Amino acid sequence: MTQPPQWGAPPHRPAPGHGYQQPPQQHWPQQGPPPQQGPHFQPPQQWPQQGPPFQQGPPPGWLPPKPSQLTLLAVLNWILAVGMLVIAAFVIMSFLMSGGTLLVGILLAAVIAGFGLLNALGAMSINHPHFPNTVASQMAGCFTGLVLLVALIRSVRRGVAELVPSTASAILLALCVLSLVLATRPAVKRWIIAKHQHSLSQGHRPRNRR
Repeated sequence: MTQPPQWGAPPHRPAPGHGYQQPPQQHWPQQGPPPQQGPHFQPPQQWPQQGPPFQQGPPPGWLPPKPSQLTLLAVLNWILAVGMLVIAAFVIMSFLMSGGTLLVGILLAAVIAGFGLLNALGAMSINHPHFPNTVASQMAGCFTGLVLLVALIRSVRRGVAELVPSTASAILLALCVLSLVLATRPAVKRWIIAKHQHSLSQGHRPRNRR
């Protein structure tokens, strides 16, 4: 029989060769990245970026080039202005040669010349250095087109005798329609908006604003 352990006695250990003994643990070298400290540490290389950096939208203060449609519109307005003044002079001469009432001819010529001046105002509004617009050009195109249409119908009814006035009225009417088409082009509208924003960013203010 075995005696129970007494207080203060060393713990009972099994005899060698008896029982299970845990084998000693072997420490294998760690497989992984080297420590990021020490004299032999080298930081990872950073390759340079290829290509220019990506930019979202144009830089501030940038203005796209002026569309050719807007330049052509200004030229057409000047041509219509000169054409309407020539027609006004022709009306006065026709009243003088026909012996009609000169006062009526002068009033009619004044109305036609007024539309010519409106076309000139439209051309100057298009070429405004800071705040261009096509409002005056479109108004001039509408009124001028009506006047030229009436003149064309009147000349055609008179036959071959009014061949030159009919041809001139038809050409000016075609230019008037073309000017109205150019004034409503999306590229023209976008450039005018961009030009206004660019002028405002530079400190310019319209005259009707304080």
